[in-house]
Amino acid sequence: MENQKIGFKTRFINGLKAFGAWCVAFFKVNYLMFAYIVAATLIELTGVAVTAGKFYMTEPYLFLTFVALVCVVSQYLPGHKSRYALFLSALTINFVLDLVFIVIFDSTGGTVFDFAMISLRNDAMAIVETLPFSFTYIFVSSVTLALYGVLGFMLISRMPKPDVNRSSAVTTSSLTALVICINVMVSYIGNSKNDPNDLSYMLHQNETATYSNKGIIGNFYNELVRGLWFSEIKIGDTDELHNFIYSNITEHTHMFGMAGGYNVVTVLCESFEWFTFLYDAQRYPNGYAKQPDDKPTDPDKTVVPPSMEEVVANLKKLYPNLYRFYESDSTVIFNNSYSLEKTDISENKSIIGNYPLYEYINYAYPENTIPYSLPNIMKNMFGVESNSFHDGGRTFYNRDRHHTQALGFNSYTASENMNMETDDTGLGERNLDSLMFKACKEQMFPTGRRFNTYITTITQHGQYAFRENLKPYYEKMDELGILPFVEGDDDANALRYYCAAGMDLDAAIGIMLDYLENTDYLDENGNKVTDEHGNAVKLADRTLITLFGDHNCYYQGISNYVKNIYSSELPDYTELYRVPVMMKVGNLNLNRPVINKFTCVADIYPTILDLLGVTSFSNLMYGVSAFSEQESILYSRAYGKFMTDKIYFNSLNNIIYKADDADEKYLAEIENRATVLLNKISHVNRIFASDFFKGDREAEFYANLRSASSLGA
Repeated sequence: MENQKIGFKTRFINGLKAFGAWCVAFFKVNYLMFAYIVAATLIELTGVAVTAGKFYMTEPYLFLTFVALVCVVSQYLPGHKSRYALFLSALTINFVLDLVFIVIFDSTGGTVFDFAMISLRNDAMAIVETLPFSFTYIFVSSVTLALYGVLGFMLISRMPKPDVNRSSAVTTSSLTALVICINVMVSYIGNSKNDPNDLSYMLHQNETATYSNKGIIGNFYNELVRGLWFSEIKIGDTDELHNFIYSNITEHTHMFGMAGGYNVVTVLCESFEWFTFLYDAQRYPNGYAKQPDDKPTDPDKTVVPPSMEEVVANLKKLYPNLYRFYESDSTVIFNNSYSLEKTDISENKSIIGNYPLYEYINYAYPENTIPYSLPNIMKNMFGVESNSFHDGGRTFYNRDRHHTQALGFNSYTASENMNMETDDTGLGERNLDSLMFKACKEQMFPTGRRFNTYITTITQHGQYAFRENLKPYYEKMDELGILPFVEGDDDANALRYYCAAGMDLDAAIGIMLDYLENTDYLDENGNKVTDEHGNAVKLADRTLITLFGDHNCYYQGISNYVKNIYSSELPDYTELYRVPVMMKVGNLNLNRPVINKFTCVADIYPTILDLLGVTSFSNLMYGVSAFSEQESILYSRAYGKFMTDKIYFNSLNNIIYKADDADEKYLAEIENRATVLLNKISHVNRIFASDFFKGDREAEFYANLRSASSLGA
């Protein structure tokens, strides 16, 4: 028995020694492979760090299966030169793919790749105006790649030759099959739990909508798998969908019908922020309140900075028309409105009040029947013609199809169709909004008939650098000492260029207001309309005008700089996404009401319907009228975040920012609001995927809309 124990112990020790010797030999033969694993991981984690701010991945499994696959494939190769070429190629692909998605992330204000982005490929260079390469990522990754390339090449001749025999080939094949099986299993498990027909899981998911979950490569692959095999939207019970659509009608507020019979003008102002024209030292410490570090030429002379009153007086000279709109007694100020979307999504939300998840509707559903769009309601309920204008390219975001077919505009006029010189190169030199309004004002604001006009501007679109066509505005700023050029201060100069672009928006608004205020309102027979005092009614008296910013100015971090907000740990973090919304209701003396409750871009559409006196179906709307006592909640299709003014989160398991006064009661309310919204989104997914209103259901919608209006009267 004792001899048996000694024999077992000896065999065990000898076995360990043999295994150790095999490991040492294997390591010596596979220096290149182990170095590849380290290098690939370092490149990927650097990419995660520069986008998500975390040097780790919570779910690295997909990324590791790709690393493992490269490793096992290398074992088929008989020599170190071929293995070296494989590893170096894999690292290069890793580096380039990560760089591409980092550029997309940085240039779009933090958008993580999803499968539907493939539909944007034709507009890629117009969306990514410049290539903001991350210095940290490029430096670390290129050094890593270079070191691997040099050291690996030096090691090729020094390592023992690999022994690729029949036995090792069988083992390698088994490992390859195992890695592929693990990859498939991880992909399936990760995606099968996500149901596009029931989005309630999103409130408590562990995903953070950043690359810190799966990494950049893992996310890319996962999105391809999800988009190809797990994104099917089941139409389900159409009776249930029908009942959901018509089960609730919009409530009437004290402003219901105040703009009944009015013309409608909606102006989406690209990247428009309050600090374009407003002085607010508390909210915008690096805006107009910041004084340049001027040093007096005379050391005995004291430089007295201009007072707030002096600066505001000068701003009113630079932005007379925005102040004219802002300070009008007929204007409603949405003082607490937010947007966390890209232009096309904000545009659609303001026209139809919703947006499906997983797709970009301009490309996926450009010919869908959308009877509840504002142009279609205006046409079918009131016989009003609607037209859309944009001083950018005609086919950008597929607007030439989507606007006239799905949204129901009678025409879409782009820069190619305007009698103006086109400056939009896509490289920073943008067309001037003032030229668009000057060229198209008679088409935009016809008299003798009621109209609905939608205008998307472009001048304030990033990137921001010196533009020759804005030179007169720089000169005006310099005359008044507003935002002077500062040598070596990129942030201050980007703000200068941005605000100069805002001056052209101001000029455009001035052209619109002047035309509306000086053009007689004619009836259908071409006769002047007069008021009760016998005075001629002007177009401005009977026009509802909405100005709103589609998103904050994320280009070149201008919004972060002006607001001095660089971290979600700072108080009032959501202020970063607060943007202007103003509605001028004809010439009504409303005493300039200010709405301080939370609103977002999805509230614009129901507010316009409320003012027009249209009772519609609230389950089709993600927002509510700004005049309602209810508050909405924002869910960003572009960034995968929920938000109000007090909270910002990917899920309730991952709250990124919460205000001090957001107590448990508020969180419960937010959970309820978000649950209701997700239920709406899941139904909207089905509506778009099935083109639900096509055919007889379109006529049924208008019949029900007329019935709802009579019931709600």
